Amino acid sequence: MRRRAALAAGGSLLVGLSAGCLDLERLRREDAWRELVVDPPDGAYVPSHADEMVTYGMATEAGREITLAATRPHSFWVVADGERNRADVRSRHAVHLMVDVRDAETGQFLPAPVTTTLETRAGDWSDDRSLWPMLSQQMGAHYGDNVPLDGDGAYVATVEVGTTGADVLGEGAADLVDPATAELEFEYESDEIEELERRLIDEDEGRGEPGALEPMAHDTDDHDEFDHERAASTRIGTATADDVEYTATLVGRDDRSDAAESELAMTARTAYNAYPLPFASLSAAVSRAGERIAGGALRETIGPELGHHYRTAVDPSVLERGDELTISVESPPQLSRHEGYENAFLETESVGIGLESLSHSDV
Repeated sequence: MRRRAALAAGGSLLVGLSAGCLDLERLRREDAWRELVVDPPDGAYVPSHADEMVTYGMATEAGREITLAATRPHSFWVVADGERNRADVRSRHAVHLMVDVRDAETGQFLPAPVTTTLETRAGDWSDDRSLWPMLSQQMGAHYGDNVPLDGDGAYVATVEVGTTGADVLGEGAADLVDPATAELEFEYESDEIEELERRLIDEDEGRGEPGALEPMAHDTDDHDEFDHERAASTRIGTATADDVEYTATLVGRDDRSDAAESELAMTARTAYNAYPLPFASLSAAVSRAGERIAGGALRETIGPELGHHYRTAVDPSVLERGDELTISVESPPQLSRHEGYENAFLETESVGIGLESLSHSDV
């Protein structure tokens, strides 16, 4: 994976001269860092500012809804195996490019490898890269990076979405087996990006305090709705740890081979905006009197009722009221983070949920 070196601390404010003039664009970008919350708390917190974005285009290809958007370049944190490194803005960066990929049937975020090729319409300049899976408080899970462009003008973005590593349930699952490619044409104007609103968050609005910004409008629609009651024959319970809310249910095997069996389904979502947390490794163990009786690794899954979740097969006949379900995070969500999430979801402790509501008449 690419890693960006962090900016050296301090340094002169006179970062560049061109024809005797200050490089004002570079200065504005360094000002963004001076706006950041100093000594942020552990966990999710309200960031220093919120940026407006522009949508460049949308396409539906091979069961995937693909949206291309951009905002002004900004730094973020890359996460790999729990280690966090800051990726900073460079003078060559024109926009922070964002790609939203969803299952067209369920509207749920789709975990998959995503690459982009940006070309001028004339074909005399191009940029190829893999996008980072990311999490922001306004947009939720998406893919993005700071990218260069060859000045104002017409561009073609070729977005390639690979096969998802998650299990996909529902009628459209077969469409997601093969990779998908979408071509989106857009016009880039540097002034349009520079004029996007940046709203600074004041301390009386919670800046630097535990919490999160409200999501943008597109994340309040039916795309992120999930219904445990409709999908599950038994809702086991909910627990919150380290800003992650876990909800466990027992569900039928859907279109799997043995309809008589049940599966343990676990949603893992941010505590404030209920965003799904993909690219994590979770395991479950059911114990009784300190002895493990069921469990295993949880598979990342997309479904029409629960949306993004994790699940594993379980025999409900071995479960009893009073058993203890323990969810362990083997690997935290491998997502790059925008400000406000850089300290969250990295060292999540095991979570216990009692099966007090379990009834065999339900399963």
